[in-house]
Amino acid sequence: MTIRALETSEVLRRADEIAGVFQRAFGYSDERRDHFRDTRLAYLPLYDGALTFGAFEDDALVGFVYGFDYQPGHWWPQQVGPALEQAGHGEWTMDTFELNELEVLPGYQGRGLGTALLRTLLGRTPHRHTLLSTTADPADRAKVLYRRLGFVDLVPGFRYAGVSEPANIMGRRRAD
Repeated sequence: MTIRALETSEVLRRADEIAGVFQRAFGYSDERRDHFRDTRLAYLPLYDGALTFGAFEDDALVGFVYGFDYQPGHWWPQQVGPALEQAGHGEWTMDTFELNELEVLPGYQGRGLGTALLRTLLGRTPHRHTLLSTTADPADRAKVLYRRLGFVDLVPGFRYAGVSEPANIMGRRRAD
């Protein structure tokens, strides 16, 4: 297994492959895969500070992680910023990296690959804070990983506008 940085141009060239990992990691529909590819991946060049890392077995992509600078004018910060402020965590939006996705193919999960991807990303971002959103499901295995690497719950039970399922907003402060 190798982990390496992917330039945004490579992310765009590999968009179908990355979206396939996203789909298979969650068992999502083709429609949801295509939406991820055509919006979130296609819009990556619009975000400052984008960092993407891929995990490869030979030349096959088996996992990825990406994020970018927290930018208040973008959709996610507009959603979570007020909730963080209301919960008394407004300082978490300063000098912040937004962790957008961490996905590993099902056959490669449980082998430390998600940990390695996340540690690689966190080691490369200079930001004081990192924020992410995950499910509110207490049995979500991703939360175990995030907590093991220093993430804490900031806004549990968060509700996005127009989404019925609650989410959990988590954050991590860089150890200085």
